[in-house]
Amino acid sequence: MNSAATDLESFIRSEIASHGAPGRRHIVGGPVVVIDQRATAVLAPVLHEIVSDIAASSEAKLAPDVAIAWSYDDEGRCVIEFNNGSTPTEAGSRQQVSRDRIAPFRGSSQGMIRCETSARGARVIVPARYVADRFSSRAAGVAEFDPFDGRSVLVVEDQLIIALDLEALLREQGAVAVQLCGSCDDALRSIATERPDIAILDVNLGSTTSFPVARELQRIGVPFIFATGYGREVEFPPELRKTPLVAKPYCIRTIRDALLSTTVAHA
Repeated sequence: MNSAATDLESFIRSEIASHGAPGRRHIVGGPVVVIDQRATAVLAPVLHEIVSDIAASSEAKLAPDVAIAWSYDDEGRCVIEFNNGSTPTEAGSRQQVSRDRIAPFRGSSQGMIRCETSARGARVIVPARYVADRFSSRAAGVAEFDPFDGRSVLVVEDQLIIALDLEALLREQGAVAVQLCGSCDDALRSIATERPDIAILDVNLGSTTSFPVARELQRIGVPFIFATGYGREVEFPPELRKTPLVAKPYCIRTIRDALLSTTVAHA
């Protein structure tokens, strides 16, 4: 893998630091993505223009937040959403984005990096060919991702003692904040208040499931895994079937491996 491969989150944060609007909060997040030199060469001026346009927009005084999130679509492409003062739309959706500006930057129609803009922000689509192997960050010279250290974690678990034990495990591994929720409603309110970095969801919550929470996390690009004490005899909806599943009782090594594998959940 090319030694110039770059961690996408670090790359975006660098652009924000250089060209973002002072005083605006930039909510940034998504799965671990390593992009190669070809992508960074094209993305640098594109991100510069997008971030600068958002900083200079009339919305800057009205909306304090700029939401930036990315995820993988069904074709393995990395889709980056820039929303000016609102939560990003689901990656791959075209409903909110104007199609009057589509800028090809490299390659053929099957392999070009594309940018689509609207009054709400922009979407950049990076083809799978420009995304480095998601397990080769060490070889690529990118710091190995630690799913716990310095992260905020949402835990959706309806058994309090189990939830407290898991919280202790996560804090021992370096998590800076752990939000415990015992129901879907509590979890959705928590997400609306503060976006977590990662999440662990017990599938079964009494008479219901954590699927509504999973869909919201999927929509905003937060990596998450499922947990269950019922083996793999769980009927998942199609859009969630690729999400990693760990068995209870919780094992920190299993959770770590599952969280690291969330980057291939959309492949």
